[in-house]
Amino acid sequence: MTYRNRIARLAGGLVLAALLAGPATGRAQAQEPAAWALDGGDPDKYRIRLDRETPRSGASSLRLEARGNRRDREWAVAVQLLDATSFRGKTVRLSGWLRTEDVGSGHLWMRIDGIIDGEAALIAIDNMEERYLEHTRDWTSREIVLEVPPESVTILYGVMITGDGTVWADDLALEEAPAGTEPTAETVNEVLGGLYDRPVGTLPAPLNLDFETETGAS
Repeated sequence: MTYRNRIARLAGGLVLAALLAGPATGRAQAQEPAAWALDGGDPDKYRIRLDRETPRSGASSLRLEARGNRRDREWAVAVQLLDATSFRGKTVRLSGWLRTEDVGSGHLWMRIDGIIDGEAALIAIDNMEERYLEHTRDWTSREIVLEVPPESVTILYGVMITGDGTVWADDLALEEAPAGTEPTAETVNEVLGGLYDRPVGTLPAPLNLDFETETGAS
């Protein structure tokens, strides 16, 4: 199964459940990054947390890691959802820094969902299939660029891991790309069928892309 097909299985209604939770009550919960959630094909086999010992800048980074030894086909994502309205008709760029240790693969990912002829549609997706990091790498910059046509409703983005190991992310940015920037993947406009409901918890603007804020922090 390709990364594109894997990521298309994300259940939008479940992705941001963690973002709606109240203030953290335990130490482990309090170390989770605010405004980010864990999802994917095998989320119970991975975990996300703030890492105060391995930041690229600031006080912390995002740590996405396998729970024990994982097979290559197992995967999870750290995800945030954004209302696409302000980016419609523009080109959006997700950039950031990744670090890996003994990982199957680690990469940024971005997907745009929308509505075509009244039905839910996959507008565009880039999972860095040919640009991912593997094994152990120091901090490396990566970026994804996608066009956001008028049919777009929600932008999903974040960090993905497959197989074993650990991926760190820091200093992400989601912004309009400069004029003339070439997309890293084509618009696909694939109708999935059924009605599209914007997932509960979709954000009006990106939050905590530097991973300096933990869940429950005021």
